[in-house]
Amino acid sequence: MPAHNETIEAIFDEIADLLDIKGANTFRVRAYRNGARAIGELGTDVETLIQGGTKLTDIPGIGEDLAKKIVEILETGRCEFLERLHQELPSAITELLKVPGLGPKRVKLLWHELHIQTLEQLLEAATAGRIQQLPGFGEKIEQKTIQAVRARLARSRRFKLAVAARYAEALVRILRKAEGVDEVAVAGSFRRMRDTVGDLDIVVSAQSSDAVMNDFVAYDEVKEVLARGPTRSSVVLKIGLQVDLRVVPHESYGAALVYFTGSKAHNIAIRRIAQEKGLKLNEYGVFDGTTRIAGETEESVYATLGLPWIPPQLREDRGEIEAALSGQPLPVPSPQRRK
Repeated sequence: MPAHNETIEAIFDEIADLLDIKGANTFRVRAYRNGARAIGELGTDVETLIQGGTKLTDIPGIGEDLAKKIVEILETGRCEFLERLHQELPSAITELLKVPGLGPKRVKLLWHELHIQTLEQLLEAATAGRIQQLPGFGEKIEQKTIQAVRARLARSRRFKLAVAARYAEALVRILRKAEGVDEVAVAGSFRRMRDTVGDLDIVVSAQSSDAVMNDFVAYDEVKEVLARGPTRSSVVLKIGLQVDLRVVPHESYGAALVYFTGSKAHNIAIRRIAQEKGLKLNEYGVFDGTTRIAGETEESVYATLGLPWIPPQLREDRGEIEAALSGQPLPVPSPQRRK
């Protein structure tokens, strides 16, 4: 599969993180950060720009070295330099970078000062009160780290769809009764009817979020509240299943469902279509500049991209988008759950 802007941006960001952890020159780290941002902000695919005669070095923030790596990524889908960095650092270091609040500087401290390389080691050190003694941490950050690591470890466990359904259906019934709620749906791999799910993503359209958030965290199967805010809250249920709730305005409900239902590959593919049309697609809608032109329904989002509505079970980037673009009839999703 050819690489696109999102892939290049992610590779440059990861290189910057790993170089930072290694203690590389600040200017070199910044060059990759700037390069990632420059590619991420482009409204057109890099490959399309090259085919149109644009030199990569004409893009602000892209020098000769980064330009060569972009060509390598476009041609091979890989970056040899990133692979070399992976070999030079402990394999689990990248997992630490995914913990909220742990940037490369803190991961570097954890690695060098406490020899922490895995999530399990991080949880053990944090619960023992050892990481709060490091510069830039403290007790508050230590407690947030404990919550975040427990959440990540819980997400690694998967639950049969039928088991997750019992909790999903109960939560939907509760949230629909909350004051100000218009619509409620369970998204993610649950809505795609995968055989197992790692967590539940619930999307709510509501005039006000206070009541629905109160009812969500008060659900009697909640074991731990990981986070609570005006638009997003996360809990872990007694069985270990994490549930994330997102509240959006009515005009963004369809866009949020599209965003939180599709697989990562499907979402990248439809965002690329939006970019090619000069549009921006996110969980709040489809935007032409700063003007939202679609988002209230899923159908409006797909129609704006020139696509028919794609059933949730097909949103895996396994040929469904190509079939829709060519006008071919989409396959009827099988009632049998897919792995």
